[in-house]
Amino acid sequence: MQRSFDMVDGSLNHPGKAWHRYSIVVALSTVLLIWWGAAVTTEKAGMAFADWPLSQGSLNPDGWLKQAPYFLEHGHRLIASLVGLLTLGLFATAFVRSGKNALELLLLVIVLAVMVELVRRGGAERMVAEKKEIYWWAASAVGAGVVAWLTISWKFRKWTLTCRLSALALLLVTFQALLGGIRVTEVSDSFAVLHGCLAQAFFCLLILIVLASARAWPNWQPVVSNQVRTILRIGTGILCGAVFVQLILGALMRHHHRHGLADTGIVLTGGDWLPEFTWSNEILVIMFFHKYWGFLVAFLTVSLAVWVMRFVAKGQFIRRLVAGMAALLIVQICLGISVIMTGKSFWITNFHVLNGLMILALSFVTTVFSWRSNSTIEGALEKGVLPVSES
Repeated sequence: MQRSFDMVDGSLNHPGKAWHRYSIVVALSTVLLIWWGAAVTTEKAGMAFADWPLSQGSLNPDGWLKQAPYFLEHGHRLIASLVGLLTLGLFATAFVRSGKNALELLLLVIVLAVMVELVRRGGAERMVAEKKEIYWWAASAVGAGVVAWLTISWKFRKWTLTCRLSALALLLVTFQALLGGIRVTEVSDSFAVLHGCLAQAFFCLLILIVLASARAWPNWQPVVSNQVRTILRIGTGILCGAVFVQLILGALMRHHHRHGLADTGIVLTGGDWLPEFTWSNEILVIMFFHKYWGFLVAFLTVSLAVWVMRFVAKGQFIRRLVAGMAALLIVQICLGISVIMTGKSFWITNFHVLNGLMILALSFVTTVFSWRSNSTIEGALEKGVLPVSES
Protein backbone atom coordinates (compact mmCIF):
# COMPACT_ATOMS: atom_id res chain seq x y z
CA MET A 1 0.00 0.00 0.00
CA GLN A 2 1.45 3.36 -1.00
CA ARG A 3 1.64 6.29 1.36
CA SER A 4 1.45 9.90 0.34
CA PHE A 5 2.53 12.93 2.29
CA ASP A 6 3.21 16.60 1.82
CA MET A 7 6.63 18.16 1.43
CA VAL A 8 7.00 21.90 0.88
CA ASP A 9 5.24 22.28 -2.44
CA GLY A 10 2.98 19.34 -2.95
CA SER A 11 2.30 15.71 -2.32
CA LEU A 12 4.82 12.99 -2.81
CA ASN A 13 3.76 9.39 -3.34
CA HIS A 14 6.25 7.15 -1.65
CA PRO A 15 8.31 5.47 -4.41
CA GLY A 16 8.88 2.28 -2.43
CA LYS A 17 11.73 0.72 -0.46
CA ALA A 18 13.56 -0.55 -3.54
CA TRP A 19 13.71 2.91 -5.14
CA HIS A 20 14.84 4.44 -1.85
CA ARG A 21 17.62 1.87 -1.48
CA TYR A 22 18.62 2.41 -5.09
CA SER A 23 18.92 6.16 -4.42
CA ILE A 24 21.29 5.34 -1.55
CA VAL A 25 23.44 3.30 -3.94
CA VAL A 26 23.60 6.27 -6.33
CA ALA A 27 24.61 8.60 -3.49
CA LEU A 28 27.33 6.23 -2.25
CA SER A 29 28.64 5.82 -5.80
CA THR A 30 28.90 9.60 -6.01
CA VAL A 31 31.00 9.67 -2.83
CA LEU A 32 33.40 7.24 -4.52
CA LEU A 33 33.40 9.39 -7.67
CA ILE A 34 34.20 12.58 -5.74
CA TRP A 35 36.96 10.85 -3.77
CA TRP A 36 38.43 9.47 -6.99
CA GLY A 37 38.27 12.91 -8.56
CA ALA A 38 40.17 14.28 -5.56
CA ALA A 39 42.82 11.62 -6.13
CA VAL A 40 43.09 12.67 -9.80
CA THR A 41 43.71 16.28 -8.78
CA THR A 42 46.16 15.36 -6.01
CA GLU A 43 48.24 13.30 -8.44
CA LYS A 44 47.92 15.92 -11.23
CA ALA A 45 46.42 13.29 -13.55
CA GLY A 46 43.53 15.35 -14.94
CA MET A 47 45.23 15.80 -18.30
CA ALA A 48 46.50 12.23 -18.65
CA PHE A 49 44.40 11.99 -21.83
CA ALA A 50 43.93 14.85 -24.28
CA ASP A 51 40.62 13.59 -25.68
CA TRP A 52 37.14 13.17 -24.20
CA PRO A 53 34.86 11.27 -23.59
CA LEU A 54 37.06 8.42 -24.86
CA SER A 55 40.63 7.99 -23.64
CA GLN A 56 43.11 7.87 -26.54
CA GLY A 57 40.09 7.14 -28.70
CA SER A 58 39.23 4.00 -26.75
CA LEU A 59 37.03 2.75 -23.91
CA ASN A 60 39.96 0.57 -22.86
CA PRO A 61 43.23 2.43 -23.66
CA ASP A 62 46.45 0.44 -23.66
CA GLY A 63 48.30 0.33 -20.36
CA TRP A 64 45.74 2.25 -18.31
CA LEU A 65 45.87 -0.28 -15.49
CA LYS A 66 49.67 -0.11 -15.26
CA GLN A 67 50.36 3.64 -15.22
CA ALA A 68 49.06 5.63 -12.22
CA PRO A 69 47.97 8.80 -14.12
CA TYR A 70 46.12 6.72 -16.74
CA PHE A 71 44.56 4.51 -14.06
CA LEU A 72 43.32 7.46 -12.03
CA GLU A 73 41.95 9.54 -14.91
CA HIS A 74 40.40 6.70 -16.92
CA GLY A 75 39.08 5.11 -13.72
CA HIS A 76 37.49 8.47 -12.87
CA ARG A 77 35.80 8.55 -16.27
CA LEU A 78 34.49 5.00 -15.88
CA ILE A 79 33.06 5.70 -12.42
CA ALA A 80 31.55 8.94 -13.72
CA SER A 81 29.87 7.00 -16.54
CA LEU A 82 28.51 4.53 -13.98
CA VAL A 83 27.10 7.34 -11.82
CA GLY A 84 25.54 8.90 -14.92
CA LEU A 85 23.84 5.66 -15.87
CA LEU A 86 22.66 5.06 -12.30
CA THR A 87 21.19 8.58 -12.22
CA LEU A 88 19.44 7.95 -15.53
CA GLY A 89 17.98 4.79 -13.99
CA LEU A 90 16.86 6.78 -10.97
CA PHE A 91 14.91 9.23 -13.11
CA ALA A 92 13.65 6.61 -15.58
CA THR A 93 12.07 4.46 -12.86
CA ALA A 94 10.50 7.46 -11.11
CA PHE A 95 9.24 8.81 -14.45
CA VAL A 96 7.70 5.57 -15.68
CA ARG A 97 6.25 4.66 -12.25
CA SER A 98 4.41 7.98 -12.19
CA GLY A 99 2.57 6.97 -15.36
CA LYS A 100 4.48 9.11 -17.84
CA ASN A 101 5.15 8.16 -21.47
CA ALA A 102 8.35 6.15 -21.93
CA LEU A 103 8.73 7.68 -25.40
CA GLU A 104 9.30 11.09 -23.83
CA LEU A 105 12.04 9.55 -21.69
CA LEU A 106 13.71 8.05 -24.76
CA LEU A 107 13.56 11.42 -26.53
CA LEU A 108 15.19 13.11 -23.52
CA VAL A 109 18.04 10.58 -23.53
CA ILE A 110 18.60 11.19 -27.26
CA VAL A 111 18.65 14.97 -26.75
CA LEU A 112 21.18 14.67 -23.92
CA ALA A 113 23.34 12.39 -26.08
CA VAL A 114 23.20 14.95 -28.90
CA MET A 115 24.32 17.68 -26.49
CA VAL A 116 27.28 15.56 -25.34
CA GLU A 117 28.26 14.84 -28.95
CA LEU A 118 28.12 18.54 -29.86
CA VAL A 119 30.44 19.38 -26.95
CA ARG A 120 32.76 16.54 -27.98
CA ARG A 121 32.95 17.83 -31.53
CA GLY A 122 33.55 21.37 -30.29
CA GLY A 123 36.41 20.16 -28.12
CA ALA A 124 37.92 18.22 -31.02
CA GLU A 125 38.10 21.41 -33.12
CA ARG A 126 41.07 22.81 -31.20
CA MET A 127 42.55 24.72 -34.10
CA VAL A 128 39.37 25.83 -35.87
CA ALA A 129 37.76 28.49 -33.70
CA GLU A 130 34.79 29.07 -36.02
CA LYS A 131 33.74 25.41 -36.02
CA LYS A 132 34.27 25.13 -32.27
CA GLU A 133 32.02 28.12 -31.69
CA ILE A 134 29.25 26.70 -33.88
CA TYR A 135 29.27 23.37 -32.03
CA TRP A 136 29.25 25.00 -28.62
CA TRP A 137 26.47 27.43 -29.50
CA ALA A 138 24.45 24.48 -30.76
CA ALA A 139 25.14 22.54 -27.54
CA SER A 140 24.12 25.59 -25.49
CA ALA A 141 20.84 25.85 -27.42
CA VAL A 142 20.09 22.18 -26.79
CA GLY A 143 20.96 22.59 -23.10
CA ALA A 144 18.69 25.63 -22.81
CA GLY A 145 15.87 23.57 -24.33
CA VAL A 146 16.38 20.81 -21.77
CA VAL A 147 16.38 23.33 -18.91
CA ALA A 148 13.18 24.89 -20.28
CA TRP A 149 11.56 21.45 -20.51
CA LEU A 150 12.48 20.68 -16.89
CA THR A 151 11.29 24.09 -15.67
CA ILE A 152 7.92 23.78 -17.42
CA SER A 153 7.48 20.18 -16.31
CA TRP A 154 8.37 21.05 -12.72
CA LYS A 155 5.90 23.93 -12.59
CA PHE A 156 2.94 22.80 -14.66
CA ARG A 157 2.97 18.99 -14.82
CA LYS A 158 1.83 16.70 -12.04
CA TRP A 159 5.16 15.08 -11.33
CA THR A 160 5.89 13.48 -7.97
CA LEU A 161 8.67 15.16 -6.03
CA THR A 162 11.00 12.19 -6.49
CA CYS A 163 10.45 12.46 -10.23
CA ARG A 164 11.22 16.19 -10.18
CA LEU A 165 14.35 15.82 -8.08
CA SER A 166 15.70 12.87 -10.06
CA ALA A 167 15.12 14.79 -13.32
CA LEU A 168 17.16 17.67 -11.90
CA ALA A 169 19.83 15.17 -10.83
CA LEU A 170 20.02 13.78 -14.37
CA LEU A 171 20.41 17.27 -15.77
CA LEU A 172 23.12 18.15 -13.24
CA VAL A 173 25.13 14.98 -13.82
CA THR A 174 25.01 15.63 -17.58
CA PHE A 175 26.28 19.19 -17.16
CA GLN A 176 28.90 17.83 -14.76
CA ALA A 177 30.16 15.47 -17.44
CA LEU A 178 30.26 18.28 -20.01
CA LEU A 179 32.29 20.50 -17.66
CA GLY A 180 34.73 17.65 -17.15
CA GLY A 181 35.07 17.23 -20.90
CA ILE A 182 35.56 20.94 -21.56
CA ARG A 183 38.14 21.04 -18.77
CA VAL A 184 40.17 18.47 -20.74
CA THR A 185 39.72 19.76 -24.28
CA GLU A 186 40.30 23.40 -23.28
CA VAL A 187 43.03 22.57 -20.72
CA SER A 188 41.21 24.87 -18.29
CA ASP A 189 41.69 25.01 -14.53
CA SER A 190 38.64 27.27 -14.25
CA PHE A 191 36.40 24.58 -15.73
CA ALA A 192 38.09 22.06 -13.40
CA VAL A 193 37.02 24.17 -10.41
CA LEU A 194 33.44 24.42 -11.72
CA HIS A 195 33.48 20.68 -12.37
CA GLY A 196 34.52 19.96 -8.78
CA CYS A 197 32.06 22.38 -7.19
CA LEU A 198 29.09 21.12 -9.20
CA ALA A 199 29.93 17.61 -7.97
CA GLN A 200 29.37 18.81 -4.39
CA ALA A 201 26.00 20.35 -5.32
CA PHE A 202 25.00 17.16 -7.16
CA PHE A 203 25.80 15.12 -4.05
CA CYS A 204 23.63 17.38 -1.88
CA LEU A 205 20.77 16.91 -4.33
CA LEU A 206 21.16 13.13 -4.09
CA ILE A 207 21.02 13.40 -0.29
CA LEU A 208 17.73 15.28 -0.60
CA ILE A 209 16.40 12.53 -2.87
CA VAL A 210 17.42 9.87 -0.33
CA LEU A 211 15.72 11.78 2.49
CA ALA A 212 12.55 12.57 0.55
CA SER A 213 12.09 8.95 -0.53
CA ALA A 214 12.40 7.54 3.00
CA ARG A 215 9.18 6.33 4.66
CA ALA A 216 10.17 8.05 7.91
CA TRP A 217 10.48 11.43 6.17
CA PRO A 218 7.12 12.82 7.42
CA ASN A 219 8.21 12.25 11.02
CA TRP A 220 11.59 13.97 10.68
CA GLN A 221 10.39 17.40 11.78
CA PRO A 222 12.10 19.23 14.66
CA VAL A 223 9.58 20.76 17.06
CA VAL A 224 10.61 24.22 18.25
CA SER A 225 9.07 27.58 19.07
CA ASN A 226 8.50 30.22 16.38
CA GLN A 227 11.50 32.35 17.36
CA VAL A 228 13.81 29.35 17.65
CA ARG A 229 12.65 28.08 14.25
CA THR A 230 13.48 31.42 12.58
CA ILE A 231 16.97 31.58 14.07
CA LEU A 232 17.55 27.90 13.29
CA ARG A 233 16.68 28.36 9.63
CA ILE A 234 18.89 31.42 9.25
CA GLY A 235 21.79 29.89 11.16
CA THR A 236 21.83 26.57 9.32
CA GLY A 237 21.45 28.31 5.95
CA ILE A 238 24.40 30.61 6.65
CA LEU A 239 26.54 27.69 7.84
CA CYS A 240 25.72 25.55 4.79
CA GLY A 241 26.58 28.46 2.48
CA ALA A 242 29.84 29.12 4.36
CA VAL A 243 30.88 25.46 4.08
CA PHE A 244 30.21 25.50 0.34
CA VAL A 245 32.30 28.68 -0.07
CA GLN A 246 35.12 26.95 1.83
CA LEU A 247 34.98 24.02 -0.59
CA ILE A 248 35.13 26.45 -3.53
CA LEU A 249 38.24 28.07 -2.04
CA GLY A 250 39.77 24.64 -1.55
CA ALA A 251 39.04 23.72 -5.17
CA LEU A 252 40.62 26.97 -6.37
CA MET A 253 43.73 26.27 -4.32
CA ARG A 254 44.07 22.66 -5.48
CA HIS A 255 43.51 23.35 -9.17
CA HIS A 256 45.57 26.54 -9.48
CA HIS A 257 48.59 25.20 -7.61
CA ARG A 258 49.26 21.53 -8.18
CA HIS A 259 52.95 21.24 -7.30
CA GLY A 260 53.51 20.76 -3.58
CA LEU A 261 52.45 23.45 -1.16
CA ALA A 262 52.74 27.16 -1.87
CA ASP A 263 53.22 27.80 1.85
CA THR A 264 53.69 25.70 4.99
CA GLY A 265 52.37 28.16 7.57
CA ILE A 266 49.49 26.99 9.74
CA VAL A 267 48.47 30.43 10.95
CA LEU A 268 50.62 32.85 8.94
CA THR A 269 50.57 32.88 5.13
CA GLY A 270 53.86 33.48 3.37
CA GLY A 271 55.29 34.48 6.74
CA ASP A 272 52.79 37.34 7.17
CA TRP A 273 49.40 37.79 8.77
CA LEU A 274 48.22 39.40 5.54
CA PRO A 275 49.85 38.38 2.24
CA GLU A 276 50.26 40.90 -0.56
CA PHE A 277 46.99 41.03 -2.48
CA THR A 278 48.26 41.00 -6.08
CA TRP A 279 47.64 38.75 -9.09
CA SER A 280 51.25 37.58 -8.98
CA ASN A 281 50.61 36.41 -5.41
CA GLU A 282 47.33 34.72 -6.32
CA ILE A 283 47.91 31.30 -4.77
CA LEU A 284 48.96 32.74 -1.39
CA VAL A 285 45.87 34.95 -1.38
CA ILE A 286 43.66 31.90 -2.06
CA MET A 287 45.45 29.97 0.71
CA PHE A 288 44.91 32.89 3.09
CA PHE A 289 41.17 33.00 2.43
CA HIS A 290 40.85 29.19 2.58
CA LYS A 291 42.62 29.15 5.93
CA TYR A 292 40.76 31.99 7.60
CA TRP A 293 37.41 31.15 6.05
CA GLY A 294 37.95 27.76 7.67
CA PHE A 295 38.25 29.54 11.03
CA LEU A 296 34.95 31.29 10.27
CA VAL A 297 33.28 27.95 9.46
CA ALA A 298 34.62 26.54 12.73
CA PHE A 299 33.22 29.50 14.67
CA LEU A 300 29.81 29.19 12.98
CA THR A 301 29.68 25.43 13.56
CA VAL A 302 30.56 25.64 17.24
CA SER A 303 28.18 28.58 17.77
CA LEU A 304 25.30 26.73 16.09
CA ALA A 305 26.01 23.54 18.04
CA VAL A 306 26.02 25.37 21.38
CA TRP A 307 22.85 27.28 20.47
CA VAL A 308 20.99 24.14 19.33
CA MET A 309 21.96 22.28 22.51
CA ARG A 310 20.58 25.21 24.51
CA PHE A 311 17.30 25.88 22.71
CA VAL A 312 16.25 22.61 21.03
CA ALA A 313 14.74 19.89 23.19
CA LYS A 314 16.60 16.67 23.94
CA GLY A 315 15.77 13.72 21.74
CA GLN A 316 15.46 15.77 18.54
CA PHE A 317 17.46 14.50 15.59
CA ILE A 318 18.84 17.92 14.71
CA ARG A 319 20.91 17.89 17.92
CA ARG A 320 22.76 14.82 16.69
CA LEU A 321 23.34 16.44 13.32
CA VAL A 322 25.07 19.51 14.75
CA ALA A 323 27.06 17.33 17.17
CA GLY A 324 28.22 15.28 14.17
CA MET A 325 29.25 18.44 12.33
CA ALA A 326 31.28 19.61 15.33
CA ALA A 327 33.05 16.22 15.50
CA LEU A 328 33.82 16.23 11.78
CA LEU A 329 35.11 19.79 12.11
CA ILE A 330 37.72 18.67 14.63
CA VAL A 331 38.77 15.88 12.27
CA GLN A 332 38.93 18.37 9.37
CA ILE A 333 41.20 20.75 11.26
CA CYS A 334 43.55 17.88 12.16
CA LEU A 335 43.57 16.68 8.55
CA GLY A 336 44.26 20.23 7.27
CA ILE A 337 47.24 20.62 9.60
CA SER A 338 48.44 17.15 8.60
CA VAL A 339 48.27 18.10 4.90
CA ILE A 340 50.70 20.95 5.63
CA MET A 341 52.97 18.91 7.89
CA THR A 342 53.23 15.99 5.45
CA GLY A 343 53.73 18.16 2.35
CA LYS A 344 50.32 17.21 0.91
CA SER A 345 50.33 13.47 1.50
CA PHE A 346 48.14 11.63 -1.04
CA TRP A 347 45.90 9.83 1.46
CA ILE A 348 45.65 12.64 4.00
CA THR A 349 44.84 15.22 1.30
CA ASN A 350 42.16 13.05 -0.26
CA PHE A 351 40.51 12.30 3.08
CA HIS A 352 40.65 16.03 3.86
CA VAL A 353 38.56 16.56 0.71
CA LEU A 354 36.22 13.68 1.57
CA ASN A 355 35.72 14.86 5.16
CA GLY A 356 34.91 18.33 3.83
CA LEU A 357 32.23 16.73 1.68
CA MET A 358 30.77 15.02 4.75
CA ILE A 359 30.66 18.34 6.62
CA LEU A 360 28.82 19.88 3.66
CA ALA A 361 26.41 16.93 3.63
CA LEU A 362 25.60 17.27 7.33
CA SER A 363 25.21 21.05 7.10
CA PHE A 364 22.87 20.59 4.13
CA VAL A 365 20.79 17.96 5.93
CA THR A 366 20.62 20.19 9.01
CA THR A 367 19.38 23.07 6.83
CA VAL A 368 16.73 20.84 5.24
CA PHE A 369 15.49 19.67 8.63
CA SER A 370 15.42 23.21 10.01
CA TRP A 371 13.13 24.26 7.16
CA ARG A 372 10.83 21.35 7.95
CA SER A 373 10.58 22.25 11.64
CA ASN A 374 7.15 22.36 13.26
CA SER A 375 6.44 25.26 15.59
CA THR A 376 2.85 24.55 16.63
CA ILE A 377 1.90 23.30 20.06
CA GLU A 378 -0.50 20.84 18.43
CA GLY A 379 2.30 19.38 16.30
CA ALA A 380 4.51 19.12 19.36
CA LEU A 381 1.85 17.29 21.34
CA GLU A 382 1.32 14.85 18.45
CA LYS A 383 5.01 13.97 18.56
CA GLY A 384 5.13 13.90 22.33
CA VAL A 385 7.68 16.74 22.55
CA LEU A 386 7.06 20.29 23.67
CA PRO A 387 9.02 23.24 22.30
CA VAL A 388 11.89 24.39 24.47
CA SER A 389 11.18 27.56 26.41
CA GLU A 390 13.14 30.57 25.26
CA SER A 391 13.26 32.08 28.75
